[in-house]
Amino acid sequence: MEIQEVPLGDEVPEPQGAEEPPTEADEPAQPRKRGRPAGAKNKAKPAPRPAPQPAKPKTKRKAAVVFSDSSDEEEAPRHKRHAPAVQHEALDRRALAADVLDLLQEQRMSRTVAKRNHYAAWFQNM
Repeated sequence: MEIQEVPLGDEVPEPQGAEEPPTEADEPAQPRKRGRPAGAKNKAKPAPRPAPQPAKPKTKRKAAVVFSDSSDEEEAPRHKRHAPAVQHEALDRRALAADVLDLLQEQRMSRTVAKRNHYAAWFQNM
């Protein structure tokens, strides 16, 4: 096994072997441009979607009518589907707003007092 001497100067020996010409892969590639290529064909438009079908209205079933042979029997009282509407008294809007503001103020004050007591409990033992 032989050891080759390498000069320390500017002279660098070229490796022995056949030299290969530079190929296209060795050249720096140009960055690709954004967007569609210049010669690209237009895309075909998709087929139009069919129009949505209108919704069919739901039909309500009617209650079956039962006829009785004897008219002497008492008829069962009919049940009302909706609760009777309650007539509300005309409320003074200002009075109502004042009541709501009072409630909100009380809630805020109670929260503040609760926080103050909670934090004060931390320092009672010191």
